[in-house]
Amino acid sequence: TIRKKRRIMKTHFYLGETKQYTKFNILNHNRELNNTNLKKIEQSILENGLQVPIIIDESYNIIDGQHRFYILQKNKMVVSYIMSKRANPQDIDKYQESKKWTAWDYCNKRAKLGDISCQEAMEIADEWYKETKGKFAKIRSVELLLDGKGTSGIYNKLKYGKYLINKDYAFEIYELLQVMNELDMGTPAYGQKIIRPIKKLFYENKGLSKRVIEQMTKDYYIRAYSNENDQYEYLKDIYNKTKRKLKL
Repeated sequence: TIRKKRRIMKTHFYLGETKQYTKFNILNHNRELNNTNLKKIEQSILENGLQVPIIIDESYNIIDGQHRFYILQKNKMVVSYIMSKRANPQDIDKYQESKKWTAWDYCNKRAKLGDISCQEAMEIADEWYKETKGKFAKIRSVELLLDGKGTSGIYNKLKYGKYLINKDYAFEIYELLQVMNELDMGTPAYGQKIIRPIKKLFYENKGLSKRVIEQMTKDYYIRAYSNENDQYEYLKDIYNKTKRKLKL
C-alpha cells in the first residue's frame, strides 16, 4: 500500500483575547471615528456583547474594528481579535466592507500618507467650513478644489492617489459663491446644485465676472433643478443674459 502524504495546512489566522489595550495600534491613515457609529455599536456591545472580533495584522495594527476597540477599551472589556497574516495596513480600506469608504475618507487617508494635494484640500476645507459656519460641506470643498471643470471620477482619483487641485481657480469660485450667499436665493449657494455648475461655467469661460454674478443673483432669485445638466444650462443662460445687459 502506498501511504498518502498528509497535506499540512498553513494557518493564516490566529484568534486571541486580551485586556492589554496598549498592545494595539490605531493606524494614522484609517478613517476618523464616527460618533453616530460609536453610539450604535456601543449600545449593541453593551446589550449583546462583542459578536465580531476586531482584525489586526501581526504587528497588532487594527485593520478592521477601530470603533469596536474604542468601545471595548472605554468599557474595560476583553478585546477579542483575529490576527491575520494576510493583512496589509496600506490596504485598510479594502477590508472594511460593512460601511464603504467615502471620498472624504480616502482624502483623509491620502493626506495622512503624505499626499500634498489631499493635505492642502483638507486644510482649505476646514478653513471654508469654519468661515461659512458649516454651510460649505468639506466634501464640496474637495470637489471644488479638484482640477478640471467636472467632479466625475473624484472617488477613484482619491482612492488611487490621482487627485490634483487647482487652488487659484477654486479660491476665485469660492469668492463668487460668497457673493451669491449674501443675496436672496431659491437654493443654497454652498450646495452642490450651485457649486458644480458654477465651477463648470467658470472653467469653460476661464473665469467669471463678480459683477455679473452679483447682478444675476439679484435679478433671477436662483432656482434649483433636479437635473444637474438642467441647472448648468439655466445658470449659463442667465449669466450670459446678465452679461449682455451690463454690456460686458
